[in-house]
Amino acid sequence: MIKRLIFVLSIIGLFVSGYLAYEYSLPTSINCPIGGQGCDIVRNSNFSKFLGISVPYLGVIYYLGVAAAAILLVERPFNNFLKKGFFLFALSGFLFSIYLTYLEAFIINAYCFWCIISAIIATIILVLSFGVIKNENRN
Repeated sequence: MIKRLIFVLSIIGLFVSGYLAYEYSLPTSINCPIGGQGCDIVRNSNFSKFLGISVPYLGVIYYLGVAAAAILLVERPFNNFLKKGFFLFALSGFLFSIYLTYLEAFIINAYCFWCIISAIIATIILVLSFGVIKNENRN
């Protein structure tokens, strides 16, 4: 059950990141459900790229990786190397989200609604990954 929930969350995260990647490619303002210009301020900041790659594209890669790992974990539930690798991957996504949220709060001084949603998803995936590590072998 946990692995299926992780898969569903990864698909939601993929849609959020994909939406932001699409919006980043347009010259228009990003549609923010809570109003304001936070998403545009974040997009136009010096921190909207990491190692030359737009952050939403990194999110797409991350969530695709999580989805693939969730499928593999269902197919190979007893593979400890895969479980530990998945946990480390989930941890890296969480830590990167914390870093980006820190930048929003203390450096950029603006919040992007979609970025916060992605950070929440990454946090939930990390919490669920503990269940994977603890030999949760049900599909």
